[in-house]
Amino acid sequence: MDNNQTPTNKKVGFPFPALRKYKRISRHEIILSLKKVGYSVYFMGYDQGGELHSDYQELEVSYVPLPLKRLKINPVSEILTLFNTRNIFSKIKFDALIIYGIRTFPVLVIAGKLSGVKKIICIVNGSGRLFQLKGLKGFFLKLISYPMLCLSMALADFVFFQNPDDLRLIKHKGLLWKNNYGLIDGSGVNLEKFKMVPLDTKPVFTMICRVTAAKGVNEYVQAAQRVKSLYPDAVFQLIGRMDNDDQRLNTGAFEKAVREGDLQFIGQVEDVRPYLAKSRVFVLPSYYREGVPRTNLEALAMGRPIITTDWPGCRETVVDGLNGFLVPIRDANALAEKMIWLIEHPDNAARMGRESRRIAEEKYDIYKINQKIIQKLIS
Repeated sequence: MDNNQTPTNKKVGFPFPALRKYKRISRHEIILSLKKVGYSVYFMGYDQGGELHSDYQELEVSYVPLPLKRLKINPVSEILTLFNTRNIFSKIKFDALIIYGIRTFPVLVIAGKLSGVKKIICIVNGSGRLFQLKGLKGFFLKLISYPMLCLSMALADFVFFQNPDDLRLIKHKGLLWKNNYGLIDGSGVNLEKFKMVPLDTKPVFTMICRVTAAKGVNEYVQAAQRVKSLYPDAVFQLIGRMDNDDQRLNTGAFEKAVREGDLQFIGQVEDVRPYLAKSRVFVLPSYYREGVPRTNLEALAMGRPIITTDWPGCRETVVDGLNGFLVPIRDANALAEKMIWLIEHPDNAARMGRESRRIAEEKYDIYKINQKIIQKLIS
């Protein structure tokens, strides 16, 4: 606590999944910043069972299970969830909420207001699946969701969008009725933790993501196989946990690529920095609607050229030709071409890596971004 800062003992809640023994809390910086201005921090989310990570104790963060539902929208169930959540909020007596994830806005914002929460900040870190759903199911889900989403964003004190595409989409849908919104540059990255590291000379390509089709894993596998046929010494790493429910992932091709040595599947790791330090190029050919991919920001900070898609959120991290390349979604050929170019132009790759670090410093400093959020919270 700063010498001139008076503790207030206020309580702020973050909707956030419970992190178990194997996974650290990823929002250390904003937790510590909130504590400096006198808040006690509570994480909230699905009750998954099991032992929490030691970070909760070390950072003095409490975890509060909420009766949230995953991906399914049933009007009766949603109303019950709302009132159960309101009761939990009333018992804790939160002063503020910082809500990440558009799917949870309706329940958490309305429950917060009904329980007397004084300040609610919403952060749209991606528009998710709702706006992409089609057919009869999509129609009915939107019929239920849009009015509740509109109400929740009107009740929020401020709504931050992490990229301009999501802001335009939500405005186009007529869901923003108040002038209570603005832009921030993603979640930011800790520039001290993710330091600039000179590029390794070996052509190592690294992709970090949840292993699912929407992140571009199918295209990454195809591109890796094509590049390996020309440059056998190239290495392609994939880091992240498997999404076993994704039927769009070509598991046959994925397993074949791993078996034949075209792809190194690392799995989930606690610290990605050693892998980024040994990589030459970072790749994320995603077409998932996220705010700004955190992995792209970490790769920027460590000075990696980036190949990503010309897609909402992803395109914010690359100036095409300056610090990497933007490729069309679902285009393995274009992805392979840019990989080959970076192998064949090592000096340009090094220059692009330096530009990535510069962009990270100018635009994505996590402390500057968190300060914008906290200013809205305390103003």
